[in-house]
Amino acid sequence: MGERGSYLLGGAIGLSLWPWRATVRIESRGRHRLGAPACLAFWHGRTIGLLMDFLGCGAVAMASRSSDGALAAGALAAAGVRTARGSSRKGGGEALVEMEEIVRAGSPFAALTVDGPRGPWRVVKPGIVVLARRLGVPVIPGTFSCRGSRLLRSWDRMVIPRPFTRLVTVYGEPIPADELPDRIEDACDLIGRRLDELTSEIDREVAGRELWTGA
Repeated sequence: MGERGSYLLGGAIGLSLWPWRATVRIESRGRHRLGAPACLAFWHGRTIGLLMDFLGCGAVAMASRSSDGALAAGALAAAGVRTARGSSRKGGGEALVEMEEIVRAGSPFAALTVDGPRGPWRVVKPGIVVLARRLGVPVIPGTFSCRGSRLLRSWDRMVIPRPFTRLVTVYGEPIPADELPDRIEDACDLIGRRLDELTSEIDREVAGRELWTGA
């Protein structure tokens, strides 16, 4: 298809989020925590519900330099989210610099799928720690769950909200940049634990089970 074709297809997908969002009943908890510059951390499989919650907000996210990344960049642009192109495998450093500049220029927050773009599943990569420290802003763990969903058999266990479902987004307690452990591996582990705890808790409340395990 090529990068341009992938970007255009992604744009069509992103545009579909607006009418899809209109069918979903969203309850947002802790959304005020994104009122000041921050780094929002979330698992790749929990992207769609969060994106529905901040459509058109002007945040900045990272998309890889692959054709899949072009698809994601097109979808994000149509959803009103800016993108910096790069990943842990290629161009990640340049993308983090671009994200830093965009946040300093007034973007409300940086959104990172911390185990993306291709895993390992639920393993936090160091980019968010680096960016939070550069900006001097907190890391906010974010997630969502919903009563009606489809769970894809993909590496990230992507949760797809069904139309007309109740969807709850949660933005947890901020982790200030200066309170992250000095060792980057320990900082990543801390963020991962907070995300897992938050996701398991809201899954059990809203869906009645942990969606990623079926338990």
